[in-house]
Amino acid sequence: MEIQHSDSGEDNFGKILGLREEIGKIQASIADYETGKKLNIAIVAGTLAGKTALLGEIERINRNRAAGIILSEIVRNRKEISIPDDTKRVMLYDNCHYLYMRKPGGFDIFYEFLDMISSQEKLFVTTWNLYSWRYLSEAFGIERYFPVQIFIPAFEKENLRLFILKRYGKAEIRFENDEESKKEPFIYMEKYPLELSSLGRKIFVPVLKINLPYLRQRFLHEEETQTAEERVFEKIYLESKGNPGIAWRIWELGLDYPGIKYEDIGQFSFDIDLEHEEAFVLSLILSYQALKRTEIAEIIGSEFRADKVLFRLLTGELIFKDEGASYRVRPEALQSVIAYMEKLRLVW
Repeated sequence: MEIQHSDSGEDNFGKILGLREEIGKIQASIADYETGKKLNIAIVAGTLAGKTALLGEIERINRNRAAGIILSEIVRNRKEISIPDDTKRVMLYDNCHYLYMRKPGGFDIFYEFLDMISSQEKLFVTTWNLYSWRYLSEAFGIERYFPVQIFIPAFEKENLRLFILKRYGKAEIRFENDEESKKEPFIYMEKYPLELSSLGRKIFVPVLKINLPYLRQRFLHEEETQTAEERVFEKIYLESKGNPGIAWRIWELGLDYPGIKYEDIGQFSFDIDLEHEEAFVLSLILSYQALKRTEIAEIIGSEFRADKVLFRLLTGELIFKDEGASYRVRPEALQSVIAYMEKLRLVW
């Protein structure tokens, strides 16, 4: 997630992300540390929810006393988490869910890390995936090592709007009224763009649509009171449930630059039906946020089965392969994936 630094500093960033309270709580803990009270901090959030952006802003605010380490894949060597003797007093570790591998013998680095943060005098500010954190909390009681816990809340609608529009100039985006929709039948077919990551192209799928403006006018005698912009962001907010990463993806899919209209904002619901091993691998990708093929194969114990499972998840449009050759849950499928995983009790 992109961070936009501002001359107005911390307060403005907090307004954009709606995280002023969280920033204040972390800064208060850092101030307490400077007076001799050390309470390590865990920032916890789901995929695409903003924890890396928040940690980046904490690093910017504390530039003279904080140093950051980014973990981008499962850690296999303790040197990757070691701290140089001359480093700053506040250590920031991003993506700490990469400190363990979910298999027998895969927790040595995790134990090393817990020992390090317990024995070092430095203050540790860390980020964790929500579902990894819950697993580690139940299995190891990890919350004992981080007395200060920041759970990033869902964004409010206005903060989602600011988060998206800050990437554009003033009046750059044109919000279009779909006046023609009121003249269409109350039920009609519309082609919806769907990207196929496995084929590297986009197809258009026919979707049955209900002409809500027509129905409101015809049966409720209700006039549209929202502006085109308000309608667009209302729908994005409802579809994303306040997750900024999902909101941005929905925006991208609906944008016909420089114009966007309510009717082009998609509704996403994936009917998921997976075999047990496929569901387990999907839960791993959700909990780690990104996993490489070799890491998945090592966890389940077979390269052949890993390839088979990944093919099924790719063709089902539930995951995609990023530029770093890691597999991630598709943002538009994220809510459906979470609901399915929770139903199977593979995450909680």
